[in-house]
Amino acid sequence: MRNFVCLFIIFLIHQAHESDCVRLTNMTAPPVQDPRSEMRLHCQFDMDDEQLYAVKWYKDDHEFFRYTPTGQQRMVTFPVSGVEVDSHKTRCVKDRCDLLLINLKRPQSSGAYRCEVSSEAPEFKLASGTHNVTVAALPKEPPMIENLKKTYALDDTLLATCTSGFGDPKPTLKFFINKQQVLNPLVRDISPEEVHRDLAAGIELRRTKIQLRMHLDRRHNSASINSLSNLTCVSTTDGLDREVAPPLIASRTFTLIDHNHVINNEKYTFSRSGTLQLSSGLITIVAAFNYYALLQ
Repeated sequence: MRNFVCLFIIFLIHQAHESDCVRLTNMTAPPVQDPRSEMRLHCQFDMDDEQLYAVKWYKDDHEFFRYTPTGQQRMVTFPVSGVEVDSHKTRCVKDRCDLLLINLKRPQSSGAYRCEVSSEAPEFKLASGTHNVTVAALPKEPPMIENLKKTYALDDTLLATCTSGFGDPKPTLKFFINKQQVLNPLVRDISPEEVHRDLAAGIELRRTKIQLRMHLDRRHNSASINSLSNLTCVSTTDGLDREVAPPLIASRTFTLIDHNHVINNEKYTFSRSGTLQLSSGLITIVAAFNYYALLQ
């Protein structure tokens, strides 16, 4: 008789299926969650004419929470790495179940979170939804560009640095000049070894620093001669989509001038010492004017 009951229960479970009558109407979970904060999970469902048997929560197919409205112990938690439910701030009723997770860890708390709702026997109808959550501490401030001058001349060397905010994982930086990415070997990583420890959250935050060193000549078409050019530094976090973790951007402008710039149809150049050298035609005019003044 006991074997028959076990086989019958297994048969009913196998007959369980996703139902149009039992359905999830809303499920929310943050795509990116800061480990320094609590994480809220929300699951709302419509049982139609069915009776709720249980609401189960999983992370990566491992059950960590169960709510059974007719059970002796309505809410039960199960040990899963990176998941800790605050039972005092968790609330489940006949049509919704809201969880609060605390003490998040990176990367253990990241994963696929699933809410599964089932109806009472004999149907055991199921409805479920899944959201992927990445636990990461994103920088709270944009990157900072330093050492960039306002004006450069042809054959000068542009030397600038960009430093990101603190994050975990460590942020990634890229330089752009007039929307064109500047690639190696012009850019190198000079990140400091410093670590900012958040003892309360139990995480270590790091920042990235890169340096741009570029000789400015006519071969570098990304910098426009005799007009404003834009140097941009973009901070992103690897593995995260731009929609859920928008890039942080810093921009500065500079001007690249030609030594042989023309003003008012008269040519002038700058010597290496920085003094102004006049064209030969203008020198002749100035000399004649001075000679006439002496005659007076």
